Amino acid sequence: MLLLNWRHVYVATIGLRFFFALSNSYIHPDEHFQSFEPLAGLVFGFSTDLPWEFRLTDPARSIAPLLVVYYSLMQLASWIQLSPMQTFYLVRLAVMLVSWMATDWFLYKMLPTKQERIKAIFFVLTSYVSIVYQSHTFSNSVETVLVLAVVYLINKLRFLRSVPSNQFSLNEIAYIGVCIGAISAFGVFNRVTFPVFIVFPALFLVPAILQWKRLVPCLLIGFCFTSAVCIVVDTSFYHLIPVWETLRHVWQRPFSSYVIAPLNNLMYNSRIENLSNHGIHPHYTHVAINLPQLLGPGLIFLFGRGRNMYWKSTPFFSAMGGILFLSIVPHQELRFLVPVVPLLCACFDLTVFERFVKRNISLVSLTLKFWLVFNVLMAIVMGVFHQGGVIPAVDYFHTSHSIQASPYTIVWWRTYLAPTWMLGDTLNTTQFVLINDEHAKFEVDSAKRNHNINAMGMLRANLQLVLEVFGKHAKEIYVVTPIASFEQCFEKSGYEKVWNYLYHMDMDHLDFTDLSSLKPGLGIYRKIQ
Repeated sequence: MLLLNWRHVYVATIGLRFFFALSNSYIHPDEHFQSFEPLAGLVFGFSTDLPWEFRLTDPARSIAPLLVVYYSLMQLASWIQLSPMQTFYLVRLAVMLVSWMATDWFLYKMLPTKQERIKAIFFVLTSYVSIVYQSHTFSNSVETVLVLAVVYLINKLRFLRSVPSNQFSLNEIAYIGVCIGAISAFGVFNRVTFPVFIVFPALFLVPAILQWKRLVPCLLIGFCFTSAVCIVVDTSFYHLIPVWETLRHVWQRPFSSYVIAPLNNLMYNSRIENLSNHGIHPHYTHVAINLPQLLGPGLIFLFGRGRNMYWKSTPFFSAMGGILFLSIVPHQELRFLVPVVPLLCACFDLTVFERFVKRNISLVSLTLKFWLVFNVLMAIVMGVFHQGGVIPAVDYFHTSHSIQASPYTIVWWRTYLAPTWMLGDTLNTTQFVLINDEHAKFEVDSAKRNHNINAMGMLRANLQLVLEVFGKHAKEIYVVTPIASFEQCFEKSGYEKVWNYLYHMDMDHLDFTDLSSLKPGLGIYRKIQ
């Protein structure tokens, strides 16, 4: 099955990649608030709700990777006057294409035989993580490509050590060293977690450094130059000064005035009280919960006989390092492990059943079928339904002239944070408020014409107070909430449904004892005054 039909699978997944890249699923707020939101004001002049990581004092995220990955695409969208929704699709398509081509290329170049390449690319192509997550604008999606790039380069150095010296040049070694250093620095500024995936593979650099002395300065040149560029860009961005002005006084500025975003991020996340604001998880969460969600039946091919025949390979070292070190931190989200998926797909052992039974091929085929079913189901859930109505709802508000004709308040309840940049507010007339049960205090900015309230999952009683307060300042109030939540918690006579979207599921408020909570869909309801 694997060898005969892999080409058919490859062709089929091309269409699936485009389909899911253009779907409206919304996996985590960071895919908007750590990509589009910080740049939308700069490129389009939109009023945006900047997340805490990008505040001007002690910024915890670097703007440099966002400029490299997204700025040119968003600038293109601005030049050709695309709408926010069209810009969203353009960037998603670009992320999907780059991720797809880079992943396939690195795996193809890294693996030694045709069968190994086909196997790895087959499992990566059919993984819902690759098809869905890698088309979303996470920093984790970028991190996955960067990890693969460095693992490939380190693996190439391992290979070059095993061949005669007349088959390569020292310039090639120097080039690889500069690339490893530069990509590693960029990876750190993209996500501070990047080094955990490189720690174990970096052990293979030790004998390479002993063999080629020039490797160390090349690594340092690549790392230091890229870091310096990112620091200058971040310093200019967060101090609101031109880059050339920063460069002109580069030696006169005190060191403390430079913005080193990864260091600020590390300092922030080293404090348990800060992590508790984002969720504290048991240390086994990645291994016992997140990894099975990512790989499903594929875990059988990894550890089906208690060990893995690829345990000495560079991809396996990288994946295990990432899982191990990320498990030490008590904040463990599933997306943090996304980079391990293509690495572990390259380490799937299809001979896993040989020592137990003679009918190895039949069991492999059965496991493959379970793998495909698992990934199809997860792709539909995460790639279509998961918070799938939020983005179309924001686009509805952006394009509805009847709503924009008078002052309005939008209250989002039991949804993810609405990507406010997509409202396309160029007049700075919208107040953005984020509240929940623990932080329910807010002030109404009467100077703002409109109000966008992210009430998330606050109690219905507290939500009623919010509606009453903002009802005094807006002519129209719209509540955006899952259809199931509206039918359970609101009086229908007090609201008029003005819009709905079927392909939406709120996975955070499911109650399997009450089947009505499973009803899909998101609605926009106008409060009847």
